[in-house]
Amino acid sequence: MTKIRQRFVGVVLGLLAVGMTTAAWATAPAALLQKFFQSSKTVTANFQQEVLNQGGVVEQRAQGKLWISRPGRFRWDYAGKNGQTIVSNGKEVWLYEPALQQVTVQPLGKVLGSTPAALIAGRDVLTTDFDISALPAKDGLDWVLLKPKQGQAQGFTAIRMGFNSAGQLRQMWMEDAFQQQTVLHFEKVRTNIPISSQTFHFTPPAGVDVLKNP
Repeated sequence: MTKIRQRFVGVVLGLLAVGMTTAAWATAPAALLQKFFQSSKTVTANFQQEVLNQGGVVEQRAQGKLWISRPGRFRWDYAGKNGQTIVSNGKEVWLYEPALQQVTVQPLGKVLGSTPAALIAGRDVLTTDFDISALPAKDGLDWVLLKPKQGQAQGFTAIRMGFNSAGQLRQMWMEDAFQQQTVLHFEKVRTNIPISSQTFHFTPPAGVDVLKNP
């Protein structure tokens, strides 16, 4: 798995759509984010990813689909012949890299760390781990800023989340210490719909190496 994908996957999981009013963002972004996480029990969405260098030039592009079922279960599929799959059953996370014929298995808490995604594992840590503030509306979206109190979270120094008028998360911008940005665009977001438990079950294909990290 590329370092870029490893860094942002833990951040993004669990950060998808639930309704909020535009006016309320300016007054209590932290409280609204708490409600946002707690109210969306399941989420499905398509995503597009871009990685920009310091000059704002796109260096990498990817796309795929994600599924979330709180607490602790998610699936993140990248499209393409070299696409990767990240699956959590609520206890372990499986990182499958077809190009390397390799699967890495880690405890859920070790992968997510102290990020907003830790809420998937049942930890309510937003105000503990992040300074949260409202940002001015831009590009038709209402924005909130999360800055890790310890300086970085999964390699990122700042996370911006953009919501449309219906309260759906449409974009995320994540910046690292080298001013490189990872941008996620979300489409076809659906919340609180049934998702089969098999979605969060992963069986390694025959012949691949399975590496377990305690």
